[in-house]
Amino acid sequence: MSLIRRAFSELYPGKEFSYEDRLKYSAKFNDYNGNIRLFGSEIEVNLSRKWKGVEDEIVIGLVQSLLNKLFRTKRETINIDLYNKFLRNVHIAVPKTRLEPRLVESYNRVNDKYFYGLVEMPNLVYGTHSTSKLGSYEYGSDTISISTVFREGPEELLDYIMYHELLHKKHKFYIKGGRSYHHVGKFKKDERQFPDHNEMERQLKSFLAKKRVRRFFGF
Repeated sequence: MSLIRRAFSELYPGKEFSYEDRLKYSAKFNDYNGNIRLFGSEIEVNLSRKWKGVEDEIVIGLVQSLLNKLFRTKRETINIDLYNKFLRNVHIAVPKTRLEPRLVESYNRVNDKYFYGLVEMPNLVYGTHSTSKLGSYEYGSDTISISTVFREGPEELLDYIMYHELLHKKHKFYIKGGRSYHHVGKFKKDERQFPDHNEMERQLKSFLAKKRVRRFFGF
């Protein structure tokens, strides 16, 4: 029995699996990512090559999480729990080889000042030139990506974004009803602990507004 069929039968016991299934591994994904697609009567699961060699029980949990999204269900299984535990802890073994100097400086300031130096350094890279998606934390690759609008500009704004993303690394995520929640109560409480939080939000909006105007006029 294929992994997809097994994942389906254990997630939806008693329900007939009336699909053709295909599992593919690809180098196009970030570490430990994946997606699922339904083409007529065919279910296709595409996974990062990093999943090769990981225990079947954990991969089944990932596929079941994807099936929950595909069919809009909120079922929970032991395998999904194993997958979530794996994802929360995989950062420990991820090599830290991508380190942008300015982002490393920001990480060091923020980690020392607000986290007592206890948050392990993730990979630190620049993402796209975006004024909407300012930063992100990728659990599987243990990577913080920061918009290139912060290549230059006030250090305090970069540190403010870095603080937010390091909170994601600190708090991870919470699973309930088959869905993952990232901005939970503890996260929001810690987020408000950044000094002059409201003033930083005001400065950030002003900074981004100027970036949008400059991009609109092409200078």
